[in-house]
Amino acid sequence: MKASLIISILLLKLVFAFSQNTNEKFTSHFIEIEGLSVHYLDFGGEGLPVILLHSEGWSAYTHKDFGPLLTENNKVLAFTRPGYGDSERGRYDIPGQGDYLITFFDALGIEKAVFMGNSSSSLEMTYLAENYPERVVGLVYLSGVAIPFLDEHLQDSTRAFEMYARAGPGADNREEILYARRTYRPKHLTSDTVKIGIPAMAIFPKGGALKTPIGTATLLYAGSLLVEDIRNDFAPSPLKEYLERLARDADFRNQQMSNIQDSVAREYFVKLANDIEAQKKVYAYYKSHIQPAELNAKQSFIDAFGEYLQIVKLDIAEVSGYEYRDNPELITEHVKDFLKGLNSRYR
Repeated sequence: MKASLIISILLLKLVFAFSQNTNEKFTSHFIEIEGLSVHYLDFGGEGLPVILLHSEGWSAYTHKDFGPLLTENNKVLAFTRPGYGDSERGRYDIPGQGDYLITFFDALGIEKAVFMGNSSSSLEMTYLAENYPERVVGLVYLSGVAIPFLDEHLQDSTRAFEMYARAGPGADNREEILYARRTYRPKHLTSDTVKIGIPAMAIFPKGGALKTPIGTATLLYAGSLLVEDIRNDFAPSPLKEYLERLARDADFRNQQMSNIQDSVAREYFVKLANDIEAQKKVYAYYKSHIQPAELNAKQSFIDAFGEYLQIVKLDIAEVSGYEYRDNPELITEHVKDFLKGLNSRYR
């Protein structure tokens, strides 16, 4: 290990902050990496480390109930990405966020780990697999395949993808996050010769890996009846209840739209939620341009992993990626089985 790294590790400030609720099955910590105070949760356990990653607008606490389910044979940590939750702001671009994870590893003396995440954090996982394969033992993609910004998203005159991203929680800096992350393209998406030789598991609906619904998250959030079938496909959960209320309760929908912090996104959704013609334009562009591009991106992902990819199909019509939080019984045994296989190789 380089002397400079040893010195930096010795100078790290580690603050233990145990949860006020003694029934919680984790401890909360802060550690300094690259000059930033970064938060993480430690669920205990021993063996091959598992790092749980949250998606946009959340923090390590989103895994507070799921983390303890995985500690039987593994050391389990949940990382709050810099710029989110209780972690200080840093770089938001995907390479920057991925590099923070490597620095986090070094600070804790972790050589290799399994990464598990959903939605946007899946992109950091792919970045690590392509750029730091020696540090990655395995990957669990909880929402199947994370699609990065594609050219078709950037060319969309309806701005649906952009506005949905800007409307998310923590919107005081959502535009900054959006523009920092929109230029990233996985290596496998730009070259079909790139292969990722790391065991991975991806969770999909019963329709399979290439099932792509005709609709968008933007229309779901706007409560559009054009995506009623997709809304009905989600398993019973708080998320489904929220989406159904957006579609059925006009007062609630208008309140949610007016509460969006980003002023541009707020104006966009207030209009979209009450304009069926605008919804039809979003729907039409998705069907003609976004859906084919996303299918190609999914196929590129599958081809890059090849025989290393284990596809798990749940017996539900649509996967949200938040089953770990809302319906853990649907995925926990699948995840544990995958980890057992990795544990045997790691030893």
